[in-house]
Amino acid sequence: MAEPVRRLGLFGNPAKPDLAPALAAVAARCREAGVTLLATEELQEILGDGVTATPADLLGAACDVVAVFGGDGTMLRASRLLAAHGVPLLGINLGSLGYLTDIPLGELDDALARLLDGGYSVVERSRVAARVRRDGRTVAETTALNDIVVNMGPLPRALTMEVRVDQATLGQFIGDGLIVSTPTGSTAYNLSAGGPIVHPAVQGLLVTAICPHSLAIRPLLVPETKRIEMRLLDAGGGATLTADGQVAHSLQGGDKVIYRRAPGSVRLVKFPQSDFLRAMRHKLRWGAIKRRRQRH
Repeated sequence: MAEPVRRLGLFGNPAKPDLAPALAAVAARCREAGVTLLATEELQEILGDGVTATPADLLGAACDVVAVFGGDGTMLRASRLLAAHGVPLLGINLGSLGYLTDIPLGELDDALARLLDGGYSVVERSRVAARVRRDGRTVAETTALNDIVVNMGPLPRALTMEVRVDQATLGQFIGDGLIVSTPTGSTAYNLSAGGPIVHPAVQGLLVTAICPHSLAIRPLLVPETKRIEMRLLDAGGGATLTADGQVAHSLQGGDKVIYRRAPGSVRLVKFPQSDFLRAMRHKLRWGAIKRRRQRH
């Protein structure tokens, strides 16, 4: 159990059509309970008086919890801006699947009640960091909650890569790119590329090649204490590194990308009924059996 929330931050995607009524419901409930509301400037304009406008990068330092309204992309943006403050994030799903924003609108009232009563817990999610080395110097650094992806540039030419874990080489291969993801990100691009789903409590990093030109190249889960290195031997028509699909850096042939677990973590609000495997069963429809229509 945690402390009851007395200062609630609001962060969201203004493009979502369900955002305004959801915010209004939260504001009404919080005013009744005497909870201070702070919001990004975009959301404060929607709510009006009674809500303190706060720059997004300062919101985490001013609140007990930040409620994030949108899809997983919005949650990833919030984690990038707010994670340094250590503020717990509660994801309210205004999108579709919502692996990170796991509270549907229909459960918003119950989630608010639990927040205000302290009936929630906080879990830690690891991040991955990458450093790009070129000609003996670092030219880019970034972190991600889900994944860091290297893939082809605008011209559809495959990349030639070598992957190392510590000092052991996994060999060279040709393919469309490489995904290094956290367990949290295992249900994102990694899953689409044929990688496994990994429980977020597992301490590791997933290395998944994108469309490798060899059936022998398979996804690999390694301890998060390992140093992963990808050498870009041939960049084809160009290559790009992206972190959580939001921050991009251009790569060249000869670049090395070094991956490690990032310092710190992202803190997420969870409720007693929150369960990763139950959520996966629901979102991926595990065990769903289509009954054949009987012929008459």
